[in-house]
Amino acid sequence: MHYFKIVLIALIVSSCGKPPIFNKAEKAAIHLYAENFQVEKIGFTLKWIVSPSLDELSSFEITLERELKPGQTISSYIWMPDMGHGSSPIMVQQISATTIQFTELAFIMPGLWTLHLEINENNKVIDQWQRPFTL
Repeated sequence: MHYFKIVLIALIVSSCGKPPIFNKAEKAAIHLYAENFQVEKIGFTLKWIVSPSLDELSSFEITLERELKPGQTISSYIWMPDMGHGSSPIMVQQISATTIQFTELAFIMPGLWTLHLEINENNKVIDQWQRPFTL
């Protein structure tokens, strides 16, 4: 009977594909933040598509409560304040008028990181938001 239980569990685990508990994209859905840019008075939600990780490139998207003004753009970068450096550039893709996706975030070492978002106008930062976290 004991062998039967072991074989049954092994068959279930191996035949069903990758269990959702190991799917990083599904786990990321719980990382949803409601935030605000203070100067421009614009709220947004940030959702991790692939949570910050040392194992793979991360990605997130933001959804603004309203469209940016003409001539405004959003950029992002990650910074490691204790080490005095960041990582490679983040790719930005406009999904809709209010949804922007940020991909290819490379967290290259463990430690304290800060995610930065900036609203730019005429190549000048006019508002910013940041959130620290530790890997």
